[in-house]
This record gives sequence, structure tokens and C-alpha cells, in this order.
Amino acid sequence: MAYSLDDRRKKPTPKIGDLIKKGVVTEAMALDWLRTIHEIRFFEDKVYDLLGQNIIKGASHLYAGQEAVATGAVAAIEMGDVIGSTHRGHGHCGAMGNKYATDAEARQMHWNRMMAELMGKETGYCSGRGGSMHIADVKIGNLGSTGIVGGNIPAAVGAALAEKHKKTGKIAVSFFGDGSTNTGSFHESMNMASVLKVPLVAVIENNLYGMSVPFCASPVEGAGCASNIEHIAERATAYGVPAMIVDGQDVVAVFLAVKEAAAHARKNNEMVMVEAKTYRWYGHSRSDPRVYRTKEEEKEWRSRDPIIVLSDKLLEEGLATREQLAVIAQQAQDAIEKATQFGLDSAWPDVADLARDVYVTETYADNVVEAEKTAAANAMKATAAFEAAVDTITAKTKKEKVELAKAQVKEAFGMDVIAIKDAIIAAQAEEMRKDPSVIIEGEDVGLYGGAYSATKGLLEEFGADRVIDTAISEAAIVGAAVGAAIRGLRPIAELMYVDFITISMDQLMHNGAFNRYMFGGHAKVPMVIRTEGGVGRCIAAHHSKSLEPWLVNVPGLYVVMPSTPYDAKGLLKAAIRSDNPVVYIEHKATYGQMGAVPTEEYIIPLGVADVKRTGKDVTIVTYSRQVMFALAAAKELADKHGIDVEVVDLRTIKPLDIKTVADSVRKTGRLVTIAESFNMCGMGPEIVRRLIEYVYEDGRTGFDYLDAPPVNMAAADVPPPMSEPLENASIPMTDTIVARIRQMV
Repeated sequence: MAYSLDDRRKKPTPKIGDLIKKGVVTEAMALDWLRTIHEIRFFEDKVYDLLGQNIIKGASHLYAGQEAVATGAVAAIEMGDVIGSTHRGHGHCGAMGNKYATDAEARQMHWNRMMAELMGKETGYCSGRGGSMHIADVKIGNLGSTGIVGGNIPAAVGAALAEKHKKTGKIAVSFFGDGSTNTGSFHESMNMASVLKVPLVAVIENNLYGMSVPFCASPVEGAGCASNIEHIAERATAYGVPAMIVDGQDVVAVFLAVKEAAAHARKNNEMVMVEAKTYRWYGHSRSDPRVYRTKEEEKEWRSRDPIIVLSDKLLEEGLATREQLAVIAQQAQDAIEKATQFGLDSAWPDVADLARDVYVTETYADNVVEAEKTAAANAMKATAAFEAAVDTITAKTKKEKVELAKAQVKEAFGMDVIAIKDAIIAAQAEEMRKDPSVIIEGEDVGLYGGAYSATKGLLEEFGADRVIDTAISEAAIVGAAVGAAIRGLRPIAELMYVDFITISMDQLMHNGAFNRYMFGGHAKVPMVIRTEGGVGRCIAAHHSKSLEPWLVNVPGLYVVMPSTPYDAKGLLKAAIRSDNPVVYIEHKATYGQMGAVPTEEYIIPLGVADVKRTGKDVTIVTYSRQVMFALAAAKELADKHGIDVEVVDLRTIKPLDIKTVADSVRKTGRLVTIAESFNMCGMGPEIVRRLIEYVYEDGRTGFDYLDAPPVNMAAADVPPPMSEPLENASIPMTDTIVARIRQMV
């Protein structure tokens, strides 16, 4: 369906009685809408009071005045549909909880848990970890709210994509305010939802102000302006989707509009935008003096209070008496008073549980870990045999020489020799064959096969529904992966360069990494962000950084960086199966690197390092391409200088296997860390810190076993340069590693 704009405010809203006669609603539903609106209002008024008493702490962005939007929209969707909420999300959570409450006791407990959450109590929906701006009950399809304006929208698109992929017939509803519509995540998400044809209803709660700045105009002198258009729904023309404008103070109007929009999205797999014109009674937060709007404007909007609008309808149509309305209001007030007392009486979270639910706990059996060590050693031997064969075989062409060497390795070791890029393709293909919930999405991953050919051939095997080309929209790519993961898929999102992760850090950190913890351990985000980094192709600073120190600084993320084809395949398969969000960083200069991989099924446990070379004099700890430089340096040091170096490949840098590092240093007494990222606050200093604090079974620490000061080798403190000599000089190379270790020993 092409763009269309239906301003429902220009038409009379059907009477409730007529809707009852048509079977669209029931009298009980209409009365319950009023109770829900009252409950949200009393809840917000109580929160305002408790904030003033410092019983509720932090920021709370109150929903009072906008209750008709959440109440009508949630009533209009089906059980099993999902919603995404905002920092002003109490109304959405309140309406969803009421929808799923099966009796009066469950309804009361719902409000109890909401109030307890805002008070930071253990009995809250998120055990006090999320609070006002991050309240959610993911078990009933509330994807949660985010404190970043516009940050919730990409996840809702991903949730809609997941429901489409699973063929559930369910939709996603994304609530967001007018302020969100001027963010990049709004445009990226709306465009993605339109292009991918996902069943999404975008409900824009236009309360006229993004904090203090008017959306389009204000009579107040000095007030700014956020947009040159009055109606946000007009922006639907850019996405070629239908849109509506509705009176957001009229719950009946909202209900009918969202019901129609949901039906359209469900039937046609097409986004619909619904702009609800509404108004918040309070300021942006409790400290807001509201100087940017006039008393006359506030008075005019308050005359159309959602409570008044619906109450008048019920009275005029004879569906309720004033006495009945008073009873409904009293029931709502009583519920919130009980919820307040529940919150006050509830226990605080146990500080001993501070770190609970940051990660999904994942363990590997000891025999699996030991078997993998054997497989890793065999892969190294087979790779060395391949390299020796290539050096000694006589053939007409290099290609023929390589094929003959591969055949020798296959016969001697039973392993294939492949490039890292092919190992990555194989890992994805194997997991996609095994698990239909695994999808790939990102820029150029389909027909093009990935910028570095790491998805080549997957479109042909799995189709465009599972290998999804997207626009250049890094925030939407990562955010959609978050939403899809929460809704049961295992997305692999490819970002062409790790440098571009800077654009998507909000989604990766605040939603992907933090959601499980913020939502009290009730969410899982099993996604993989595949990307690549490092220097080696002379493409300068915007395409050559190593940003893993940024990423390991984010609680909730795993970070994996393979160095060989064997590691690349086994680690990626483990990452895809993990229930934690994993950033999997390849190195742009290693895609063609050849190495041996087993022909049978295998994974490499995450968080387990690999000793690539044993030695007794010095321990090198490194990862990714620097492993190859370290091994070359170790060979030169042994052959020419009699220095025996042990090389530890971390493989997974978060969680970091400090035990393997400590065991090595206990033997050698010397530590050199090597990284291609910057040294300041980098991986090297972190490894040293962890070693020094490590306590062995004999009570001694890692510091006690050091015979010399640790050495951290890393990138120079310069943006990665383009010129090849400068680029090479900016990172540790084989010759500089050799020189530094000779100085040390």
C-alpha cells in the first residue's frame, strides 16, 4: 500500500453503544478502559508525590495526560502481540499488565510490582535494576523501555521481523514520542520496517514538546522549534506506508485507529504509523518548571482530560452513572494505595546479588574443554604441515601447489585446509542448517556476499528471508538484532567495519548488553555482531581501528577475536549458540589466511584461551592477527637467540581466561602483552592487572611470580595512518616484538 494520510480527527468518532452493537467492544471493556486510565493517573500522581518525599529516587517521566493512548492501543492489539516502550513508559507497562491480569489479585499484584520497581525494591518487575525508565515485563511481550530517546524503536522493528520470520501472525507496536522522530534511529528504523515489510504499528505520542523544545511552534517568546512540519504522520510519505492522525485524548478513537492499523500490519506485513495528538500534564520531569508553554494552553488541554472525555461518553450514552464512575475511580485509587504500601513494605535487593543476571551463565564440561585443547593442537600441527608442504612442493602454479599441500594434510591429518573467510561461511551455514532461528542481516550480506566475502553463497542456500540485505543503517541493524533476539531468533548482524560500531553503540550497549540485567534477568539477547577491524589494507583511520577495549568495557557483552581458520569456525559456532550477546571481530588482513580445520562437528568453548606455542622463558599474551606476528617472533627468538617463548592466544577476550595466562607466567616469570588497539586503558594493561590480582592455590599472586616488569606492546597513540610504512610502524610487528623481548631477557 502506498503512502496515505487519514486525519481521523476530522471525522466523528463512533459511539461506544454502536460499537457494542457491532460486537467491536463490550460495555465491560469500555468501563475497564476508564479504570485503567484512572489507575495510570493515580499511579503517576502518587509517583510525583513520592519523588518529592525522596521515597522514589532518580528520574521519573510521568505519563499523566496521555493515558488514553496506552490504554486504547494496548486494548486494540491481540494477546501475544508485543510492545516497545519509552522512558515515559509507566502507562504502557500499566496497560499491558492489566491486559494480561486474569483476575483481581493478578491485577493488584501487577501494580504492586510496578510501584516496587520504581522504589528500587526486589519485588519489582526488574528486581529494582531498571526503575522508572526501564520498567518491563518481557514475559508478556513488553520489550521494555529505554532511557535514550528513540532508542527503543529499532528493537521493535527487530521484534516485528522475528514474528514475521516465525510466522506467528503477531505484530509489534512501538510507542515513542515526538522528540524521537528527529533522531537518526527513528529514520533508520522506519525505513527498515518499510523496506523489510514487517508487521509494525508505530504509535507516535505527540505531546508537542521534546523536553522543552516545541515540535513545531509555540507562542512563548524564545521557545525553539524542532521541526518545520506540524504533523509527524506526514513523514510516512518518505517510507511509502499508510498513516493516521488521531485524537490522543479519546481512548475510543485511539482504540479504533490502532485496531485498524494492527489488522493492516498483521494481514499485509506492512508498517502503519499512527500519530496521537496528546499532552503531558506534568513537565518532562519533576524539576521541569514548564516555562516553555502557557497556562492557557495547559488549561485548554486539561479540559480534554482522557478521564473527562471517556466519562462524558459513558454518561451521555447511558452506559454508566456518576455513582458507577465514582466507584471505578475509587477502585483505581485503592489499587494504587495498596501498591504503594506493598512497595514500602518490600525488601531492598540483596547487595550480594549485585552482579546477578549480567550474563546468562554458560559452562562447558571439562571433557569438552580438554578435547578442544587436543583438537586445537592438532589443527596447529596440520597447519604447520600445510605451510611446510607449500614451501617444498614443486608445481607449475601456486594454486596447484596449494591444492597438493591440502591433499597431503587431508591424508595425514584428516583435516581440510581453508581460508578464514571460508571458515566463517562454513560456521554460519552449519548453524543455519541446524537451527531455523538463525538469520543474518546487514549491509551487502546477500547477493554481494559480504564486503569481505564472509557470507558468500548463503543467500543462494537459505534465501532472502534468512540472509537479509539492509540499508546503511548501523543503529537499526544492531537494534533490530536485539529485538529479534529477545523474541526468540538468533540473529547474526554484520557491520562492515568495527569503526562503524560507534554509530550503533547505543543499541549495542544500552539494549543489547544491558537489557538482561535491567529487566531483572528475564530477558535473553542471543545475538552475534560480526565485524572486522585492524590495519593492514591502507584504508586509514575510519576503517582501520581496533576498538575491542571499548567493547570489553561494556558489562553484558562477550567479545571474541579469532586468529586462525580453526578458531574462526569453532568460536563463531559457539557464539551463535550462546545466549549472551557476542561481538565477534575478525581481522581484515586475515580473511585469506589458510589453516586446518576438522571435518567433523566442533565448537570452541567461549572464554578458553589456547597455548599456540609452549615455552619456558617469556609468555606472550595476544589475540587476532597479532598471534601470527607473535608466533613468527617466537620462532626467530628461538632460532637466532635461544629464547624460548610461550604464545597464549586469548581467542575470547571477554570473558578472559586469566587462569591460562597465570599458569604460563608462573612457568616463565615474564609477561609481554601484544594488541593492535591503543595501549591507554587497553587490553594489555587489563591483562596485567588481572594477572597481578590472580591468586594461585598456594596463596601467592601473579605479581609474586613475575621476575621482570610486564611489557605492554600496542598501537601507537595516533589515528591509524593510510601510508603503508606508517601503518606498519603504528602497530607491533615481528621485528619490534623480537627487539623488545631481547631487551627484556
